[in-house]
Amino acid sequence: MGRYLELNPDGAMRWDDTEALRRTTRDRALAVRGALEPVFSSEDLDASGVPVRLVLPSPDVMDVLVWVHGGGWVHGDLDGYDGVARSLANRARCAVLSVDYRLAPEHPFPAGLEDVLRVLDWARSRYGAVAVGGDSSGGNLAAAACLAARERQLDLATQLLVYPVLDHGDSEYKAAFRRRYRGFIGQRDFGAAACERIAWLWDRYDPEGSHRDDPLAAPLRAASLSGLPPATVILAEHDVLRGEGEHYADRLQDAGVPVDLLTFPGQIHGFFQMAGVTPDARRALELAGDAIRKAFDSASPHPRTTPFDQEEQR
Repeated sequence: MGRYLELNPDGAMRWDDTEALRRTTRDRALAVRGALEPVFSSEDLDASGVPVRLVLPSPDVMDVLVWVHGGGWVHGDLDGYDGVARSLANRARCAVLSVDYRLAPEHPFPAGLEDVLRVLDWARSRYGAVAVGGDSSGGNLAAAACLAARERQLDLATQLLVYPVLDHGDSEYKAAFRRRYRGFIGQRDFGAAACERIAWLWDRYDPEGSHRDDPLAAPLRAASLSGLPPATVILAEHDVLRGEGEHYADRLQDAGVPVDLLTFPGQIHGFFQMAGVTPDARRALELAGDAIRKAFDSASPHPRTTPFDQEEQR
Protein backbone atom coordinates (compact mmCIF):
# COMPACT_ATOMS: atom_id res chain seq x y z
CA MET A 1 0.00 0.00 0.00
CA GLY A 2 2.83 2.38 0.83
CA ARG A 3 4.35 2.13 -2.64
CA TYR A 4 0.97 2.84 -4.23
CA LEU A 5 0.48 5.94 -2.09
CA GLU A 6 3.96 7.20 -3.01
CA LEU A 7 2.99 6.98 -6.68
CA ASN A 8 -0.42 8.56 -6.05
CA PRO A 9 -0.13 11.48 -3.63
CA ASP A 10 -3.26 12.85 -2.00
CA GLY A 11 -4.89 15.68 -3.89
CA ALA A 12 -3.63 14.67 -7.36
CA MET A 13 -7.09 13.94 -8.74
CA ARG A 14 -9.09 16.43 -10.82
CA TRP A 15 -12.72 15.55 -10.18
CA ASP A 16 -13.97 18.69 -11.92
CA ASP A 17 -12.44 17.75 -15.30
CA THR A 18 -13.51 14.40 -16.77
CA GLU A 19 -10.73 14.18 -19.35
CA ALA A 20 -8.06 15.13 -16.81
CA LEU A 21 -9.48 12.53 -14.42
CA ARG A 22 -9.26 9.89 -17.12
CA ARG A 23 -5.66 10.79 -17.93
CA THR A 24 -4.64 10.76 -14.27
CA THR A 25 -6.27 7.42 -13.46
CA ARG A 26 -4.80 5.87 -16.61
CA ASP A 27 -1.31 7.04 -15.59
CA ARG A 28 -1.85 5.64 -12.10
CA ALA A 29 -2.97 2.27 -13.44
CA LEU A 30 0.01 1.99 -15.78
CA ALA A 31 2.37 2.93 -12.95
CA VAL A 32 1.28 0.08 -10.66
CA ARG A 33 0.32 -2.78 -13.00
CA GLY A 34 3.87 -4.15 -13.29
CA ALA A 35 5.39 -5.99 -16.23
CA LEU A 36 2.82 -7.49 -18.58
CA GLU A 37 2.75 -11.27 -18.57
CA PRO A 38 3.41 -12.90 -21.94
CA VAL A 39 0.38 -14.47 -23.65
CA PHE A 40 -0.17 -16.31 -26.91
CA SER A 41 -1.99 -13.34 -28.46
CA SER A 42 -3.71 -10.06 -27.66
CA GLU A 43 -5.90 -8.38 -30.26
CA ASP A 44 -8.39 -5.54 -30.32
CA LEU A 45 -11.65 -6.53 -31.99
CA ASP A 46 -15.24 -5.46 -32.54
CA ALA A 47 -17.84 -7.55 -30.71
CA SER A 48 -21.29 -6.66 -32.00
CA GLY A 49 -20.30 -3.01 -32.18
CA VAL A 50 -18.47 -2.94 -28.83
CA PRO A 51 -14.66 -2.54 -28.77
CA VAL A 52 -12.99 -5.43 -26.92
CA ARG A 53 -9.53 -6.84 -26.39
CA LEU A 54 -9.24 -10.60 -26.77
CA VAL A 55 -6.39 -12.17 -24.77
CA LEU A 56 -5.54 -15.81 -25.43
CA PRO A 57 -3.14 -17.80 -23.23
CA SER A 58 -3.00 -20.54 -25.90
CA PRO A 59 -4.59 -21.02 -29.33
CA ASP A 60 -7.02 -23.77 -28.34
CA VAL A 61 -8.91 -22.42 -25.30
CA MET A 62 -12.61 -23.29 -25.19
CA ASP A 63 -13.94 -20.99 -22.45
CA VAL A 64 -14.02 -17.22 -22.00
CA LEU A 65 -14.17 -14.68 -19.19
CA VAL A 66 -15.81 -11.38 -20.11
CA TRP A 67 -13.90 -8.85 -17.99
CA VAL A 68 -15.39 -5.44 -17.16
CA HIS A 69 -12.95 -2.83 -15.87
CA GLY A 70 -13.59 -0.47 -12.98
CA GLY A 71 -13.40 3.30 -12.82
CA GLY A 72 -16.69 4.49 -11.40
CA TRP A 73 -18.37 4.12 -14.81
CA VAL A 74 -16.46 7.32 -15.73
CA HIS A 75 -12.83 6.30 -16.33
CA GLY A 76 -10.69 3.22 -16.88
CA ASP A 77 -9.61 1.63 -20.16
CA LEU A 78 -8.24 -1.53 -21.75
CA ASP A 79 -4.57 -0.59 -21.33
CA GLY A 80 -4.95 0.15 -17.64
CA TYR A 81 -6.40 -3.33 -17.12
CA ASP A 82 -4.24 -5.22 -19.59
CA GLY A 83 -2.18 -6.68 -16.75
CA VAL A 84 -5.32 -7.99 -15.03
CA ALA A 85 -6.68 -9.50 -18.26
CA ARG A 86 -3.41 -11.28 -19.06
CA SER A 87 -2.97 -12.61 -15.54
CA LEU A 88 -6.51 -13.96 -15.42
CA ALA A 89 -6.16 -15.53 -18.87
CA ASN A 90 -2.98 -17.36 -17.85
CA ARG A 91 -4.25 -18.49 -14.46
CA ALA A 92 -7.75 -19.50 -15.56
CA ARG A 93 -6.42 -20.98 -18.82
CA CYS A 94 -9.21 -19.29 -20.74
CA ALA A 95 -9.76 -16.50 -23.20
CA VAL A 96 -10.40 -13.09 -21.68
CA LEU A 97 -12.54 -10.50 -23.44
CA SER A 98 -11.87 -7.09 -21.90
CA VAL A 99 -14.78 -4.75 -22.64
CA ASP A 100 -14.23 -1.11 -23.64
CA TYR A 101 -17.78 -0.12 -22.71
CA ARG A 102 -19.20 3.37 -23.08
CA LEU A 103 -18.46 5.67 -20.17
CA ALA A 104 -20.49 8.21 -18.22
CA PRO A 105 -21.27 11.06 -18.11
CA GLU A 106 -21.43 11.02 -21.91
CA HIS A 107 -23.21 7.65 -21.78
CA PRO A 108 -25.07 7.17 -18.48
CA PHE A 109 -26.98 4.09 -17.32
CA PRO A 110 -27.80 1.74 -18.99
CA ALA A 111 -25.30 2.26 -21.85
CA GLY A 112 -22.37 0.44 -20.22
CA LEU A 113 -24.54 -2.49 -19.19
CA GLU A 114 -25.99 -2.77 -22.69
CA ASP A 115 -22.44 -3.03 -24.07
CA VAL A 116 -21.54 -5.78 -21.60
CA LEU A 117 -24.66 -7.77 -22.51
CA ARG A 118 -23.87 -7.48 -26.21
CA VAL A 119 -20.38 -8.81 -25.59
CA LEU A 120 -21.74 -11.70 -23.52
CA ASP A 121 -24.05 -12.69 -26.39
CA TRP A 122 -21.14 -12.43 -28.83
CA ALA A 123 -18.97 -14.59 -26.58
CA ARG A 124 -21.65 -17.23 -26.07
CA SER A 125 -21.78 -17.94 -29.80
CA ARG A 126 -18.06 -18.65 -29.91
CA TYR A 127 -17.08 -20.42 -26.69
CA GLY A 128 -18.12 -23.45 -24.72
CA ALA A 129 -18.67 -21.68 -21.41
CA VAL A 130 -18.81 -18.01 -20.49
CA ALA A 131 -18.09 -16.24 -17.22
CA VAL A 132 -18.27 -12.58 -16.32
CA GLY A 133 -16.26 -10.52 -13.87
CA GLY A 134 -15.21 -7.02 -12.99
CA ASP A 135 -13.90 -4.75 -10.29
CA SER A 136 -15.60 -1.79 -8.60
CA SER A 137 -18.04 -0.29 -11.14
CA GLY A 138 -17.06 -3.16 -13.44
CA GLY A 139 -18.17 -5.49 -10.66
CA ASN A 140 -21.46 -3.60 -10.61
CA LEU A 141 -21.90 -4.18 -14.35
CA ALA A 142 -20.89 -7.85 -14.01
CA ALA A 143 -23.42 -8.42 -11.20
CA ALA A 144 -26.13 -6.60 -13.16
CA ALA A 145 -25.32 -8.66 -16.25
CA CYS A 146 -25.90 -11.83 -14.22
CA LEU A 147 -29.32 -10.54 -13.15
CA ALA A 148 -30.19 -9.72 -16.77
CA ALA A 149 -28.90 -13.10 -17.97
CA ARG A 150 -31.09 -14.86 -15.39
CA GLU A 151 -34.17 -13.13 -16.77
CA ARG A 152 -33.18 -14.17 -20.29
CA GLN A 153 -32.46 -17.75 -19.09
CA LEU A 154 -28.85 -17.54 -20.25
CA ASP A 155 -26.41 -19.68 -18.31
CA LEU A 156 -23.13 -18.22 -17.08
CA ALA A 157 -20.45 -20.39 -15.51
CA THR A 158 -19.53 -18.00 -12.71
CA GLN A 159 -19.26 -14.37 -11.66
CA LEU A 160 -16.13 -12.71 -10.27
CA LEU A 161 -16.96 -9.60 -8.26
CA VAL A 162 -13.98 -7.60 -7.02
CA TYR A 163 -14.99 -4.93 -4.46
CA PRO A 164 -18.14 -4.26 -6.50
CA VAL A 165 -20.39 -1.20 -6.31
CA LEU A 166 -23.78 -2.71 -5.45
CA ASP A 167 -25.93 0.04 -3.98
CA HIS A 168 -26.21 3.81 -3.73
CA GLY A 169 -26.67 6.25 -0.92
CA ASP A 170 -25.74 6.08 2.72
CA SER A 171 -25.77 3.00 4.90
CA GLU A 172 -24.79 2.23 8.48
CA TYR A 173 -21.53 0.81 7.18
CA LYS A 174 -20.70 3.96 5.21
CA ALA A 175 -21.61 6.21 8.14
CA ALA A 176 -19.28 4.20 10.37
CA PHE A 177 -16.60 4.28 7.67
CA ARG A 178 -16.69 8.09 7.68
CA ARG A 179 -16.04 8.12 11.44
CA ARG A 180 -13.51 5.30 11.68
CA TYR A 181 -11.35 6.40 8.77
CA ARG A 182 -10.65 9.98 9.76
CA GLY A 183 -6.89 10.40 9.40
CA PHE A 184 -6.40 6.97 7.81
CA ILE A 185 -2.97 6.58 6.12
CA GLY A 186 -2.24 10.22 6.82
CA GLN A 187 -5.25 11.55 4.90
CA ARG A 188 -7.34 13.75 7.18
CA ASP A 189 -10.71 13.12 5.49
CA PHE A 190 -10.12 9.67 3.98
CA GLY A 191 -13.48 8.24 5.09
CA ALA A 192 -15.60 11.24 4.13
CA ALA A 193 -13.77 11.67 0.82
CA ALA A 194 -14.38 8.04 -0.12
CA CYS A 195 -18.12 8.42 0.48
CA GLU A 196 -18.23 11.68 -1.44
CA ARG A 197 -16.44 10.13 -4.44
CA ILE A 198 -18.97 7.31 -4.58
CA ALA A 199 -21.84 9.83 -4.53
CA TRP A 200 -20.14 11.93 -7.24
CA LEU A 201 -19.76 8.88 -9.48
CA TRP A 202 -23.37 7.81 -9.00
CA ASP A 203 -24.44 11.29 -10.09
CA ARG A 204 -22.54 10.81 -13.36
CA TYR A 205 -23.81 7.28 -13.95
CA ASP A 206 -27.45 8.14 -13.13
CA PRO A 207 -27.64 11.94 -13.37
CA GLU A 208 -31.42 12.17 -12.93
CA GLY A 209 -31.42 9.77 -10.00
CA SER A 210 -34.34 7.89 -11.53
CA HIS A 211 -32.66 4.48 -11.70
CA ARG A 212 -31.16 4.17 -8.22
CA ASP A 213 -33.67 1.49 -7.16
CA ASP A 214 -33.37 -0.50 -10.40
CA PRO A 215 -31.52 -3.76 -9.64
CA LEU A 216 -29.72 -3.44 -12.97
CA ALA A 217 -28.16 -0.24 -11.60
CA ALA A 218 -27.94 -1.29 -7.95
CA PRO A 219 -27.88 -5.12 -7.82
CA LEU A 220 -28.27 -5.19 -4.03
CA ARG A 221 -31.81 -3.88 -4.63
CA ALA A 222 -32.84 -7.10 -6.43
CA ALA A 223 -35.82 -8.78 -4.77
CA SER A 224 -34.19 -12.20 -5.14
CA LEU A 225 -30.69 -13.44 -5.95
CA SER A 226 -31.70 -17.05 -6.49
CA GLY A 227 -30.71 -18.73 -9.71
CA LEU A 228 -27.57 -16.63 -10.23
CA PRO A 229 -24.23 -18.20 -11.18
CA PRO A 230 -21.72 -19.20 -8.49
CA ALA A 231 -19.74 -16.20 -7.24
CA THR A 232 -16.28 -15.34 -6.07
CA VAL A 233 -16.32 -12.04 -4.17
CA ILE A 234 -12.99 -10.36 -3.42
CA LEU A 235 -12.96 -7.44 -0.98
CA ALA A 236 -10.43 -5.12 0.67
CA GLU A 237 -10.43 -4.52 4.42
CA HIS A 238 -10.14 -0.73 4.24
CA ASP A 239 -12.74 -0.11 1.55
CA VAL A 240 -15.94 1.91 1.74
CA LEU A 241 -17.56 -0.77 -0.48
CA ARG A 242 -16.70 -3.66 1.81
CA GLY A 243 -20.05 -3.54 3.63
CA GLU A 244 -22.21 -3.91 0.54
CA GLY A 245 -19.92 -6.63 -0.81
CA GLU A 246 -20.35 -8.63 2.38
CA HIS A 247 -24.10 -8.05 2.35
CA TYR A 248 -24.36 -9.22 -1.27
CA ALA A 249 -22.31 -12.34 -0.54
CA ASP A 250 -24.56 -13.14 2.42
CA ARG A 251 -27.69 -12.70 0.28
CA LEU A 252 -26.27 -14.91 -2.47
CA GLN A 253 -25.53 -17.62 0.07
CA ASP A 254 -28.99 -17.31 1.62
CA ALA A 255 -30.46 -17.70 -1.89
CA GLY A 256 -28.60 -20.97 -2.40
CA VAL A 257 -25.90 -19.57 -4.69
CA PRO A 258 -22.39 -20.97 -4.00
CA VAL A 259 -20.15 -18.11 -2.84
CA ASP A 260 -16.47 -17.79 -1.98
CA LEU A 261 -15.87 -14.55 -0.04
CA LEU A 262 -12.22 -13.47 0.15
CA THR A 263 -11.29 -10.36 2.12
CA PHE A 264 -7.70 -9.11 1.97
CA PRO A 265 -6.52 -7.67 5.30
CA GLY A 266 -4.75 -4.34 5.14
CA GLN A 267 -5.78 -3.59 1.58
CA ILE A 268 -7.57 -0.62 0.03
CA HIS A 269 -9.91 -0.19 -2.91
CA GLY A 270 -8.12 -0.68 -6.22
CA PHE A 271 -5.44 -3.11 -5.07
CA PHE A 272 -6.48 -5.83 -7.55
CA GLN A 273 -4.80 -4.01 -10.44
CA MET A 274 -1.60 -3.23 -8.48
CA ALA A 275 0.39 -6.40 -9.26
CA GLY A 276 3.51 -4.32 -9.75
CA VAL A 277 3.54 -2.99 -6.19
CA THR A 278 1.76 -5.45 -3.85
CA PRO A 279 1.96 -9.24 -3.49
CA ASP A 280 -1.70 -9.23 -2.41
CA ALA A 281 -2.72 -8.27 -5.94
CA ARG A 282 -0.78 -11.19 -7.38
CA ARG A 283 -2.31 -13.52 -4.80
CA ALA A 284 -5.82 -12.23 -5.52
CA LEU A 285 -5.30 -12.79 -9.25
CA GLU A 286 -4.13 -16.34 -8.58
CA LEU A 287 -7.17 -17.12 -6.43
CA ALA A 288 -9.52 -15.51 -8.93
CA GLY A 289 -7.99 -17.45 -11.82
CA ASP A 290 -8.23 -20.72 -9.90
CA ALA A 291 -11.90 -20.05 -9.08
CA ILE A 292 -12.74 -19.31 -12.70
CA ARG A 293 -10.96 -22.41 -13.95
CA LYS A 294 -12.76 -24.56 -11.37
CA ALA A 295 -16.11 -23.10 -12.45
CA PHE A 296 -15.39 -23.78 -16.11
CA ASP A 297 -14.39 -27.37 -15.34
CA SER A 298 -17.72 -27.84 -13.53
CA ALA A 299 -19.91 -26.09 -16.11
CA SER A 300 -21.96 -27.84 -18.73
CA PRO A 301 -20.75 -26.60 -22.11
CA HIS A 302 -23.12 -24.50 -24.21
CA PRO A 303 -23.73 -25.35 -27.85
CA ARG A 304 -21.28 -23.44 -29.98
CA THR A 305 -21.40 -22.70 -33.69
CA THR A 306 -17.70 -22.97 -34.50
CA PRO A 307 -14.51 -22.37 -32.52
CA PHE A 308 -13.53 -18.74 -32.65
CA ASP A 309 -11.54 -17.93 -35.76
CA GLN A 310 -9.55 -14.71 -35.41
CA GLU A 311 -9.30 -14.45 -39.19
CA GLU A 312 -13.05 -13.74 -39.35
CA GLN A 313 -12.51 -10.50 -37.43
CA ARG A 314 -9.61 -9.14 -39.50
